[in-house]
Amino acid sequence: MADPQPAAPLLGTAFLLSQSAASSSTQHHLPVTPSLCADYASFRRALDQSRRVSDDPLSTRLNRAAALAGGAVAGRGAREMGARECDDVWRELTARWTERGEVIGYCDRALADAAAATGAKTQQRAEDAVRELSADWKERGRGLQDEREAQRSRLSTELSIESIIRARSLALFRSRCPSHPMDDPPAPALPTLRGAEEEEEERRRRRGRDERGRVRWT
Repeated sequence: MADPQPAAPLLGTAFLLSQSAASSSTQHHLPVTPSLCADYASFRRALDQSRRVSDDPLSTRLNRAAALAGGAVAGRGAREMGARECDDVWRELTARWTERGEVIGYCDRALADAAAATGAKTQQRAEDAVRELSADWKERGRGLQDEREAQRSRLSTELSIESIIRARSLALFRSRCPSHPMDDPPAPALPTLRGAEEEEEERRRRRGRDERGRVRWT
């Protein structure tokens, strides 16, 4: 029996209307479906839209809010934001980070499930095929595996981009809100892609090195 399809998260786009969630009168959602995950251009566009309005303009937003707050940091010439402004920005950031993490994790599961279902069908057809066509079926199987690896590589790239963007945004936020607690709400963890640990172990094995970094000759 096939595993149930993972529940689709909703990618909120209220932040597209304004840098401030509080100033948005209505909230819109973009449903994330397996078809969106399979279309890499659309998948990446959805993530980029979120980043462009929450993380990319963060420096300008923080500087503007700090200037309005008017609290100069002694000896540094910079400005700290008020507690309310810091809380608003932090909640917006963590909401967008959570949102994008859920989308990446969902697409990883959806693509893995789709690949497994397609692979099972191909395997069944291969078993029913005549011996003369066995090589052809094997080639098709390799093609499916190559496609899955390409999809995982693209997801891994987006995960790396997300990690870099989060680190940059966190550094900016701390520079303007050094006293704001980082656990209210806590920053969400990045998702772990399926098979990431197994792939890392396979890479170590191929390098022929054990955990101590010495060459394994046997």
